[in-house]
Amino acid sequence: MTLKQLRYLIAITEAGSFSAAARRAYIAQPALSRQIGLLEDELEVQLLERQRDGINLTDAGRRLYEIARSVIQTVDSVKDELESTKGNPKGHVAIAIPVTASALLLPLIITRASKKFPSIELTVRDGLSQEGGEAIELGKVDFGVVPNAEELEHVHADPVFIEELYWLGQLTEPNDRNTITLAKAAASTLVMAPRSASHLRRRAEQAAMQTGVELNVVYEQQTAQGLSSLVRCGLAATICNWPAVEEGTQQSALRIVEPSLQRTIAIAHSTHKPLSFAASCMRDLVRSILVETVQSGRWKGELIEQPRPQEDA
Repeated sequence: MTLKQLRYLIAITEAGSFSAAARRAYIAQPALSRQIGLLEDELEVQLLERQRDGINLTDAGRRLYEIARSVIQTVDSVKDELESTKGNPKGHVAIAIPVTASALLLPLIITRASKKFPSIELTVRDGLSQEGGEAIELGKVDFGVVPNAEELEHVHADPVFIEELYWLGQLTEPNDRNTITLAKAAASTLVMAPRSASHLRRRAEQAAMQTGVELNVVYEQQTAQGLSSLVRCGLAATICNWPAVEEGTQQSALRIVEPSLQRTIAIAHSTHKPLSFAASCMRDLVRSILVETVQSGRWKGELIEQPRPQEDA
């Protein structure tokens, strides 16, 4: 059994026929058929059934296909890691970011990654905090920017900054202080994401409960677009972070006080999925972007001071 034969099996399975796979693999169809025949002879089992409209995998073929995919992915990742040691990070890196900060982070991450690491194939997924957390826990992404790292299991988290949360809506009376008490914010007609999917919602409810009040959530919206549309039309207000405030330019943003509403933003990855060299490079790049957005005021928050390495005595 050779890696070449495994690649051919994958190609045939995914193309759906010998002829289509032969074209994709730039090999003559008889040669491709011979390689699969040799593989079946060696394993003493039939892997494929030829049909008029293509091929069908046997149970053994389906299992070998799954194993072959895993083996080839591992081999290719080793090649990428070795290539990266030459100073050119290479490979696929998947990142999760909060949907509330997508408009701010996505252009910065993609632009700078393509310039600094052109050999990295990048995927950036934006979603609610629950979605991002699950993607990190399950290893569906290499790392993510999350506000709910403390809720996740089997992850390594690097806290970056503490952000302030705001009430965003249309004011019915002047407010010169640019702040609002949590009790007053909670009493307004609110639209928020479902509790099960939103760390921000859970954090706000926790703080409200400790203050002895309850959030008046009249509307629930799964999407950022739906949520912002109700706020924009004046049907409700919401509680959000600063990147979302910048998107809502027609509304008034008041920082929540008494008590202040805060949460920690961290970069996290699964302890079961060590970072590749390429992923480590991207993590450092994303961290520098987060620090920059806080320092420039584009994301309101306070940086968490990193411990300095101890000097030798």
